[in-house]
Amino acid sequence: MGELPSGTVTFLFSDIEGSTRLVKQLGGRYAGVLAEHQRILRSAFGAHGGREVDTQGDSFFVAFRRAKDAVAAAVDAQRDLAAHTWPEGTAVRVRMGLHTGEPQVGEDRYVGLGVHKAARIGAAGHGGQVLLSRTTRDLVEDELPPGVTIRDLGERRLKDLERPEPLTQLEIEGLPSQFGALRTLDVELARKRRRMYAGSALIGVVAAAVAIPLFALGGGGGGSSANVAPNSLAVVDPQSNRVVGSVPNVGARPSAVAAGNGSIWVANLDDRSVARIDPRAVSVQRTIALTATPTGLAFGSGALWVANGLLGTVSRLDPTINQVIATVPITSRSNAGIAAPAPGAVWAVFGNSVLGNVDPRTNHLHATGIAGLGPSAIAVGNGAVWIANSGDNTVSQILPATASAVKTITVGRQPSGIAVGDGAVWVTNRGDDSVTRIDLGSLSETAIPVGHGPAGIALGLGSVWVVNSDDGTVSRIDPVRRSVVKTIALGARPVGVVASDGRVWVSVQSPT
Repeated sequence: MGELPSGTVTFLFSDIEGSTRLVKQLGGRYAGVLAEHQRILRSAFGAHGGREVDTQGDSFFVAFRRAKDAVAAAVDAQRDLAAHTWPEGTAVRVRMGLHTGEPQVGEDRYVGLGVHKAARIGAAGHGGQVLLSRTTRDLVEDELPPGVTIRDLGERRLKDLERPEPLTQLEIEGLPSQFGALRTLDVELARKRRRMYAGSALIGVVAAAVAIPLFALGGGGGGSSANVAPNSLAVVDPQSNRVVGSVPNVGARPSAVAAGNGSIWVANLDDRSVARIDPRAVSVQRTIALTATPTGLAFGSGALWVANGLLGTVSRLDPTINQVIATVPITSRSNAGIAAPAPGAVWAVFGNSVLGNVDPRTNHLHATGIAGLGPSAIAVGNGAVWIANSGDNTVSQILPATASAVKTITVGRQPSGIAVGDGAVWVTNRGDDSVTRIDLGSLSETAIPVGHGPAGIALGLGSVWVVNSDDGTVSRIDPVRRSVVKTIALGARPVGVVASDGRVWVSVQSPT
């Protein structure tokens, strides 16, 4: 295939919008649709000198030596996709994101922030839409293909990137040019604020009518309905599928949740602390101040392990004295970090794709490896380490002995949470509101629709529990039936979840 282009390179990321829906609609015919989609895109990319870096399922990662070639390839691909006759009257809509930079080149991959930016730009769009970064636009705006113009979409906040990015859209003559709101952080923020205002008005009406209880429980068939206070830990009873209590004021912006040593542990992002919860008393037993932001938690080898994503380190917290007793550096500063325990090891992965294995006997780094693009969650089970990669919509199966990937599995869009158990790997896909079940024997996949914006996921008490951040619910999946059997409304924004001590514990943040 030749060497990867070096110097100034334009990246193109693409994927099919609504691929899960197409799988359900077409069944066995989807394989042919996917193959035809790949043929069309490869033809367009190859005609303009594109170098295929990676292909996973319905996603492409392609590099071009010139920005104008990348734009021409994207335009031709969109026109060819629109002109093709697809079975059963379906439409295969592909979104594309382009960014130009000067990445580092490894043996068979690119390294650097530019790759992540291109992937984030692609993930922000809709099927049929082509988005450009500022650098790509500046290079091509005077050399656009015939029948193509540019529309300025303004500055947008992209996930995991500190600075807003000015985005533009290609308008291709004869093809749709009107799309929904971009899937960027600023748009999500505005949407959540609207929900917050609507929710505040509703609560005000209830307060005027009755004395305010902690929860307003409903008895609908879907499960309980509750208004859980922000910055708290909700308690769900798996027998009744109801919210039966909460631990208020666990900290500022609680996120990750873990269980161990007879306690429930909650990481609080904004005040850099961990709250230790007594599950019997359902109350905060102790708040432990940290010196770094806790972006991930795991309990194993008799300790609580805290990933400090911004610093690229993992800290060991001793539950007998409620103090951090060791901090292990793994990588340079990053923007995320998640930890998972395993027998005789603690694994952590960071936003720059660096994977680390910490030996709990020595509190030293034992080995490092590389995950996929934009790792978002990690779990250990069935003799492997499993990492969800939100940047390339994959799950990496890591061999513990070598810290290297032995298989890469394509899942839904923007995987954000992962758990292993009941004969499968379970992955939440925030981009298409689903959970992918990967069978541990055959590695075959099943897509399970859940609520809006699935994030955290946990196994326990005979079920798979999924928190849906964007609609304030918890989905309960029966692992045998492979479907949601209950939906439990919280009335707030759930983020983390763990099943322990006969209850399901859900961290709840303020709407943002």
